[in-house]
Amino acid sequence: MTALRELLLQAGARLQAAGVRDEALAEVYTPRGLPLVKRAPALRPIGRAWRLGVVLLSADGRLFTAAESTRAVEPKWFNHRSSEVEHRRIAQQAAHRGPFAEGDVVNFEVVELALDEGSLREGSGPLRLVDDTVMLRWAGHDLGLTPLDAYLDDRVALLIGE
Repeated sequence: MTALRELLLQAGARLQAAGVRDEALAEVYTPRGLPLVKRAPALRPIGRAWRLGVVLLSADGRLFTAAESTRAVEPKWFNHRSSEVEHRRIAQQAAHRGPFAEGDVVNFEVVELALDEGSLREGSGPLRLVDDTVMLRWAGHDLGLTPLDAYLDDRVALLIGE
């Protein structure tokens, strides 16, 4: 799996050298407060990564699932809110209150993907080892299974503008 780690580090180095903007990674937590006083959820920074479609790549070669994201901007108030819109507003508010730069994209509820051979053979999120090739499922069916190296090359080239 040394080759996989090297592949991920090279992709990150290309993105970094090109000055592609990365995004914040965060975990959701509930701050401690007084008993019987409900506190709003908050977002705690856990790193930075580039969004490459269905995965997020950190500069140190870790991959995460791309889950929910929001922007660190002051949320607007809407008159007719569905529960989904309210959920997005609360997440946006947490990002705005958090230690993120104004306008920064914040990805939360991300899961780091295991990159060891055993986990890849079983399937680590969208990653799967087929024969000796690490494959990525970018769609909900087997037709969306592509070699990770080709997927990364395509996504990085797209972000860099090659």
